[in-house]
Amino acid sequence: MLAYWQSGTRDVSINEICRQANVSKPGLYREFGNEDGLMTAVLHAYLQAVLMPLLEILQSERPFHQVLDELVMFIAEEPPEQQVAKGCLMVKMRESSMLLGQETQSQIVKSHKEILGRYETWIQGCQDNGSFRSEMPPAFAAVYIDAQFTNALAQLARGDDRAMVKSILETSLSVFR
Repeated sequence: MLAYWQSGTRDVSINEICRQANVSKPGLYREFGNEDGLMTAVLHAYLQAVLMPLLEILQSERPFHQVLDELVMFIAEEPPEQQVAKGCLMVKMRESSMLLGQETQSQIVKSHKEILGRYETWIQGCQDNGSFRSEMPPAFAAVYIDAQFTNALAQLARGDDRAMVKSILETSLSVFR
């Protein structure tokens, strides 16, 4: 997972994956069937280990702006030293999805819908409790927020200045203030 996250899905060969994981190529194919199966498993592992635990913040009862600010801080702040990859593997896979296999593409679409659904549920709950006061429908707001986070994560993965990315992200989300 880390190799794809660090280098991108198209810049790491199966031979390199086998070398880093200390497994044989036949063993890898026996386990995952093909490269598409491996990519799908990597995406699933990333979602379970990294993204879904982060998105649990959306289930809190805290006000909309407090949760949104916490998400911005998580995205824009310098990552802990043990996290060596920049950006988000899901974003990287979405950006290169046309180059990936059918199974991986399907998993990307399914996972993205799940993420949007979590945002929408959070926004709807905040609208119900009065902490989301925008006239924007929750489904549209979810897509908008996701687009802003995706752009910020892509900028960070490209090595853009973290402070500038944070400022742009905060400005783009100021529509909710």
